[in-house]
Amino acid sequence: MELQDELLPAHKRRVGRIGSLHEFTQRALSYHQHEEDGDEHNARPSSVAETDVVVLGAGSPPPPHLHIDMLLRRSSAASPVTDETDSEYHLFEQFRKPMLHSQRSRSVGSLFGGARPHPKSFAEFYGRQLKVLSFLVLLGVIGGPMGLGNLILTLRSHLVDLADSSVAQFVIWTAHTIAFSQLGLFITRLSPVAAGSGISQMKSILTGIDPRMYLPGYFDFATLLAKLGGLICSVGSGLVVGTEGAYVHIMSIVTHHLLQSSIYIDFCERQNARMQLLAAACAVGVSSTFSSPIGGVLFSMEVTSTYYLMSNYMKAFISSVVGALMLQLTLVLVGDSSRERSGMILETSFPPHSYAIWEIPLFMCLGAVVGVVATGTIWAVRVIAEKRSVLRKSTRTWKKLFVTWIDPITVAIVTGAMTFFPGSFVRNASLEELKILFTDTALPESWDNVSIFYSLAMVCIAQVVLLPLCITLRLPTGVWVPTFIAGAALGRFCGEAVSLWFPAFSIIPGTYALAGAAAFAGASTRTVSAAVITLEITGEMQLMLPIFCAVLSSMAVSNLWKEKSVYDTLLLVSGMPYLPLLDFGTGLTAGDIVEPHVVYITKRTTIARLLLAIQRLPNQDLPVLQNEATMVLLGVISGSQAKKFVRHYYEVNGLEDVEVDLGDAIKVNSTGFSWATIKDKLSWTRNGAGGLNGMRSVDQTYNALSTNLGNPFVGGGGNVPFLMDDEKMLALLNEGWSEPKRDKLNELIKITSGGVCSIRPMAMTISSATALDDLHMLFTMLRCDHCFVCDQGALVGVVTTKGLLDAGSYSSS
Repeated sequence: MELQDELLPAHKRRVGRIGSLHEFTQRALSYHQHEEDGDEHNARPSSVAETDVVVLGAGSPPPPHLHIDMLLRRSSAASPVTDETDSEYHLFEQFRKPMLHSQRSRSVGSLFGGARPHPKSFAEFYGRQLKVLSFLVLLGVIGGPMGLGNLILTLRSHLVDLADSSVAQFVIWTAHTIAFSQLGLFITRLSPVAAGSGISQMKSILTGIDPRMYLPGYFDFATLLAKLGGLICSVGSGLVVGTEGAYVHIMSIVTHHLLQSSIYIDFCERQNARMQLLAAACAVGVSSTFSSPIGGVLFSMEVTSTYYLMSNYMKAFISSVVGALMLQLTLVLVGDSSRERSGMILETSFPPHSYAIWEIPLFMCLGAVVGVVATGTIWAVRVIAEKRSVLRKSTRTWKKLFVTWIDPITVAIVTGAMTFFPGSFVRNASLEELKILFTDTALPESWDNVSIFYSLAMVCIAQVVLLPLCITLRLPTGVWVPTFIAGAALGRFCGEAVSLWFPAFSIIPGTYALAGAAAFAGASTRTVSAAVITLEITGEMQLMLPIFCAVLSSMAVSNLWKEKSVYDTLLLVSGMPYLPLLDFGTGLTAGDIVEPHVVYITKRTTIARLLLAIQRLPNQDLPVLQNEATMVLLGVISGSQAKKFVRHYYEVNGLEDVEVDLGDAIKVNSTGFSWATIKDKLSWTRNGAGGLNGMRSVDQTYNALSTNLGNPFVGGGGNVPFLMDDEKMLALLNEGWSEPKRDKLNELIKITSGGVCSIRPMAMTISSATALDDLHMLFTMLRCDHCFVCDQGALVGVVTTKGLLDAGSYSSS
């Protein structure tokens, strides 16, 4: 079957044999689009009568002047075709229906997509948009009040004030740190995946990987409890940790469980919708930490996304604004009068003209210095994290004992000592206490007992030294607040020095503190949005230019070294998969990593084979081939339609145990095998609650199917995994069926008969000659976990995320 392209301009022509449904529909639509653009689209060729029957035969291409819309109209009104052209006619009908459906549905709006809805679907369209809006508002309402978690620190200060001697005060101070850090470690052990910053994990998940396969238990309710309890203890113990990463993880878990509720369960049908709502949850987590809706959205975009969908922009802003509003409301309800009068978490009051234009080079120099210090901090984070990772994986008892007990206690003692002995300025190193650094007045006398420069240096050194030690413990942590404090102290240090060197000029050291804080946070996280967050939480819009200059300068200097952002560093050390950082060897193609054992059905198949495909790819789209001789891929049918087709067939033919055969129930008093009992034995059903939507991904399924060669339960052997051996699996299924049922389920049927199943065109297939670099970009941009490989329309195999990860290596640049 061929089409000629005389209707198209020369630059759009593509002459050749059509090998797949997808290619036919694309070329047919290009004809149709060209007609709409031309001036003569209403003209009809007189040589074609209205009653002509148009059949695309194998040896007779259509006339070059024949319009595609006429092909579609005439085919629906055609008289019965001959036996010789029957198969071609039905094949064309199969091509025609999905194409017309796609044209009719082109105007229907999507999830906040902005398209005008089809008149027939107004109620459905706006109902869905209202549901999305309620979901986003609910996210903000839940996330807003979670910003109050460090009240335990007031208990430690109260106990220290009760002691009489310095020794007793130090003992109480350090004992408090040890006790609550150990309690936090104990709570985190209930769900180890709760440890660390949630941003690193979300970076990995939002690339499209299956969290149940690579991060089992990440969205479990037990992880939520461990994260909350561990975060309260880690912050309350006085360890140098932040909170923004933990809040991102917490809000992603809340989002996951909201999506499991009956009102929002339909959002789980599309992976793209789930990803967009998870990205909105990241924005809520950040905005709830800082009361920074604009900076929260931008920060979540920079640290979690490689490619960001602009259709998600509005969703993220709605949730983050509601979250910031709820945080302000919470502050009002608890009577926080200092922040009740203004919307700023860290209110400052600089004079109208806080800097001179000639100071801009000084701010840029400050950013360069901060960039060097931040890079050294990230290097220390990487080295310590790698050392601890090696110790945790060791089989020696003393190493495990050291990293589990001795190491955390040592870190707690060192933290207690470094925050107690220098003075009260280090002891009370929180944003609330250190806002005096962002003023246009001199520092209090307590900072000048030895020297202002000594006090500022000790604050910066304590944060820089303790941050790598604390955030690599098995505790829920974050990095933004400690880096902000370290940068503020370093910036104030430089500002005081400039003021001392140039006494004739009205230098305000507090402006340098603000620029240094934003620069350190930006260089550590590689985000420009650190400047936006700083402006939002302080309200000092007049300092926008120096702050941005300092942030960009610090990021430029930190990029001169091979160290990545702190989130990427923790991600790579932990071994989590992250597609955007992968590199591939030259000459590698999709054919080198293709999985040849593919689950598929043919257009004419049996219910037994359909049951086999459903159980191999549960709740996933099933590829449909024309036949096993040609292996031409026609498209896919959804798993729900396939199950509906099976249930209808059982009902019509009076067959029993449909749910047992579908694998959704275990047959009572069954002594043999069934799909439900087999699934209980396979490793793919563990940590089931950790998936995005409660279903296995195609990546995880193919990994389970192709790695069970040595499974003693299934008894695999040879080159074909047992679960992919059709003959053996069909024999296993047939054992429990009666003779009449076996005959009925092995009869040939057409999968599209009855109108229950419709074959949808494939959105994308690749060739076995596709370079892995190109495939890597497709997987990263589309966030897919598998793609079918076709050569000239014939299905060759499938490539998955795991195959791509195994073939690549992480880039050092």
